[in-house]
Amino acid sequence: MSDNMNPQPFDQSIPLLTEVLSGPQALHQTTAEPEIAPPARIAEPAPFLGPVTVQPDWDAIEARLTQRILHQVQGKIDHLLEERIGHVLQTALQNALIGMRGALREDLQQSLEQIVAHAVSHELGHLHPPA
Repeated sequence: MSDNMNPQPFDQSIPLLTEVLSGPQALHQTTAEPEIAPPARIAEPAPFLGPVTVQPDWDAIEARLTQRILHQVQGKIDHLLEERIGHVLQTALQNALIGMRGALREDLQQSLEQIVAHAVSHELGHLHPPA
């Protein structure tokens, strides 16, 4: 007969499928004692649990939602602050100008009175020399 018909000798360094499925302890036991092989274990199929439902990451959703709302609110707050500051500054500047105008008018009136009084006395001095 041909050599293909003769079974080749078993290589003890190659683990059996049952040894691999049993774990490294079974592999260690089989390499230590090659004559005694552990009993074959048949893996039990996992029970069918139905379709797998993935729970959403609520913390990540909350963080993204918080960031988006804060961004939107911040934009609105910035716009409202600009309007409010503009209105407050406009009112403050108008009040300051009104106050400054009154104070400037009063100072200018006093200065003009002094200048006119000095000019009049000077002219009167030329018209009526001291005796």
